[in-house]
This record gives sequence, C-alpha cells and structure tokens, in this order.
Amino acid sequence: MRIHLSPLEPVDRSYKWASNLAVFNSMVGDNEATSIVCDNFLTSFSYDEVSQVLNIIASKMRLKSELVILQPDIRMLSQKVAREEIDERVINSVLFDKGPIKSVTSAESIQALIPNGFQVSERYFDISTFNIVIKARRVQ
Repeated sequence: MRIHLSPLEPVDRSYKWASNLAVFNSMVGDNEATSIVCDNFLTSFSYDEVSQVLNIIASKMRLKSELVILQPDIRMLSQKVAREEIDERVINSVLFDKGPIKSVTSAESIQALIPNGFQVSERYFDISTFNIVIKARRVQ
C-alpha cells in the first residue's frame, strides 16, 4: 500500500491520501505500507510531537519500504532570506501555501528523529520547491 500524507490532496492518484493522523491510522494497519510520502505533513504537528508522529508512521511500514519526507527547511530558508536570494513573498508561499503549520524544522533535526531501523539513502535541498527531501528505507 502506497500512502501520501499531506494536508492537500496529491496530484499522483496512485497513492492513498491521508490528510491527518486519524485518517492514516484507520486506513493503514501495522507493517502494511510499502511507501509513505510525508509532503508537508510533519509541519502540521508541534515541534515536540514530530518524533512521536514519525514513530507512528514507522510502525505502519513494511521491511524494505521507503519513507520520503518533503518539507521546508528553516535553516536553508533563513540563509536564503539573509542573502536576499528569496523575498518575503516566496518564503510566505513556501511556508503557508500547503496549509496551516505548527512547526518548522531542519533536515538535520528531522533526520535525527527518524526512528531506529531506518537507513537514510538520500538527503538534499530541492531548489525548485525550497523543500528538503529525505529518503529512508526500513531495514529492520
């Protein structure tokens, strides 16, 4: 089962969409998901809740399944604003166009919160969306 976690409905209809944790929990059993994309999903939780949410997501994933996390990186965005590489309009669009947010994080903090049993295979900053992309595979 392929799941897309996002406040907004995804364009790719090959994924089952869950806009919140309650829908996700009722839709997916433990160890059932083969792929989960978190598209600005973690920003809908407070900073202190992100670790717990990642543990819930991990519990739904099969061995060798892939987790993809897409969300703004506050450190990269701050650097780009400080260097005047992006303006206020762009940063507001990046942060608020995909629904209300309760927290902002960095690639480093998200990667540190990924549960044990996952191996990060990729981590990069997508300049076209101003999002971090973290890909991790469940290895145990």
